[in-house]
Amino acid sequence: MRLFSNMEEGLKCEIKKFTLIFVVAATIIYLAFALTPAPSEVGSLYYKYAGYMLDFQMPYSDFAAEYPPLAMLWILIPGLFSFSEISYQVAFGVEAYLFLLAGLVCTYRIAGSYIENPKRLCDLYIVLCLIMFDFIIDRYDVFPMIMCLAALYFVKVDRLPLAWVMIAIGTMTKLYPALMAPVLIIYLCMNGRKMEALKGVGICVLIGCICMLPFLIADPETMLMFLTYHMDRGMQIESVASSILMLLGHFNIIDIGYIFNYGSDNIYGDVPDAVAGCMLYLMVIAIVITYIAYGLKLRDKDQDMFPRFNAACFAVIMLFILVNKVLSPQYIIWMIPFATVIVLFMEPVWKRRFVLLLGISIGLTQLNMVVNYVIVGIGEPLTLAGILILIVRNALLIYVLVKVMEMVLKPGDLIAKSEV
Repeated sequence: MRLFSNMEEGLKCEIKKFTLIFVVAATIIYLAFALTPAPSEVGSLYYKYAGYMLDFQMPYSDFAAEYPPLAMLWILIPGLFSFSEISYQVAFGVEAYLFLLAGLVCTYRIAGSYIENPKRLCDLYIVLCLIMFDFIIDRYDVFPMIMCLAALYFVKVDRLPLAWVMIAIGTMTKLYPALMAPVLIIYLCMNGRKMEALKGVGICVLIGCICMLPFLIADPETMLMFLTYHMDRGMQIESVASSILMLLGHFNIIDIGYIFNYGSDNIYGDVPDAVAGCMLYLMVIAIVITYIAYGLKLRDKDQDMFPRFNAACFAVIMLFILVNKVLSPQYIIWMIPFATVIVLFMEPVWKRRFVLLLGISIGLTQLNMVVNYVIVGIGEPLTLAGILILIVRNALLIYVLVKVMEMVLKPGDLIAKSEV
């Protein structure tokens, strides 16, 4: 309570607002799960995993699991405080709330270093979380999302060891935060701090080894199951490439089939399978080019290196999402930290436009869930309307990526503080 009493009044107000919104939204979601046949990832899969671990079974070796080691820890913790499926969901929701609260504080602190009214940026953070709330409360992606946001905050306040810790535990939770590491290495090297970059790599390696050691001891052959599982996945229907291929398939230009496996709706056929085999290489090339472009632009010696750092992290994570054979709906959550912060540095004419485009993209993601999963059904061929929803959503996300890349490539004297 003393910590809360010492907070700024604006931050206290945001915490109270967010808490009220969270409680109301969570109550609605839990009632929907309790009173309807709506499936819950937390209530079914995570609850089952937690039960296995509480029976002293080891992930990967004793039971199959597709999530990295620390993800299993966040899944286990609510199980320590629950006695049924619904109590586990509530405990998981409390855990998610605490993480989101930490993210709200980080957002307020970052915004406070640039603008006089940080509450406005916090409101954006709350809105973005609210419109993706069903995924935030029913997926574990909220945990690595907040770790990325915390890493941004620690970079901003120059507490780099903590930034590296956040990146490392984020990677051990969901892998994609690892994409921030090369950006931070370039950021430090171009700032004449190569030893700090080397220490950061050491921190990540140490944390990674500690996390993997129990599974190495238990069964070396299964310890990388969470990697091989995803490497074997096919073309998920929501990916950029799949949305185009499905449109071609709908008009019989190519042959495709629909199947539900690896926990998602996928397409298959000669062309989709060939494209799937190329996606990893295309993604790596696109991300590496972005790292190089970022490094070259840092030679301009920005007066404030943080705006471009955030934009570069945002860009590589968006490339990971869009130039990929899998694009699950919850991946949109990954963008929230970087999208919230980047608004601080956009030209006034683009602020509302950027937020509007992002909001429409999220809205179409939710519409896709209704049309393509509830109405059409799992594993069934998509209708033309369902395909067009995904094509428009993906096109908007690509346009957002273009604007983010412009921030990465913008001359240093054009990246300045702004008013939200």
